Amino acid sequence: MKLTVKTAVLGAVLASTAVLAAPGTASAGPKDPLPNNCSQGMICFYDGHDLTGNVVQFFPVQTPNIGWAWNDRASSVWNRSGDELCIWTDVDYNGISFPIAPGATQELLFLYDKAVSGFSINQCGG
Repeated sequence: MKLTVKTAVLGAVLASTAVLAAPGTASAGPKDPLPNNCSQGMICFYDGHDLTGNVVQFFPVQTPNIGWAWNDRASSVWNRSGDELCIWTDVDYNGISFPIAPGATQELLFLYDKAVSGFSINQCGG
C-alpha cells in the first residue's frame, strides 16, 4: 500500500487532534482536608504555607510577644477560637495588624509572611 503525502499529513493532523481532545487525568478536586494538629479553641501558627510544617498552639488570650522561637516565623495561621484574631508585625501590638475571623485559615503573604510578632483577641487596629 502506497501512502501519498496528503494522506500522511491528514493522518498526522487527525492523530494530534485526538490527543488534544482526550480528557486529562489531572483535576483540581477539593482542597486537602485541614490538618489534625490544631486543637479546637486554639490559635495555631505554622512555619509553612497551607498549614504545613511545624506548628505552635496558643490559647486565645492577649499575647503582645509570641516569643523568640516563633517571632517572625509563621507563614500560615488557623484561628480555631471563637474570637477574632488580630496578628501584629511588631511586639506590644505595634506595626501592621491584620484581622482573622473565628474559624478561618489564613495564608500570611507579603508583609505578613514570617513577620508575626504578637497577636490580640477582638482588638484589631488602632
